[in-house]
Amino acid sequence: MKTKNIIIASFLTTLFISSFSCVKDEKETNSNQVNGMILYFGDPAVDGCGWVIKTDTIVFSPIELESEFKIDSLKVTFEFKLLDTWWKCGWREPGYQQIEIEKINALKE
Repeated sequence: MKTKNIIIASFLTTLFISSFSCVKDEKETNSNQVNGMILYFGDPAVDGCGWVIKTDTIVFSPIELESEFKIDSLKVTFEFKLLDTWWKCGWREPGYQQIEIEKINALKE
């Protein structure tokens, strides 16, 4: 009986420790830094998409964009966290993936 309890305790301890070794740091895995351009894709009230950030390969919809960066064609560098949500606007399907901006700076021209 004592051996059985030791085996069960060892198994549970191993399982507990291994579950923590697989946890990823959200900030480390989802944080990105890229260059992009702020664009205004029209008023969402009339099927536009509002303010977006276009990189070389993709267009993102920031969940909050500070008013000082709401300048059409403004070049920026920014760090962001990729979210699991999509901004569905106009007739676009599936829409633009949303991001949370962690840091943003205007690029000097």
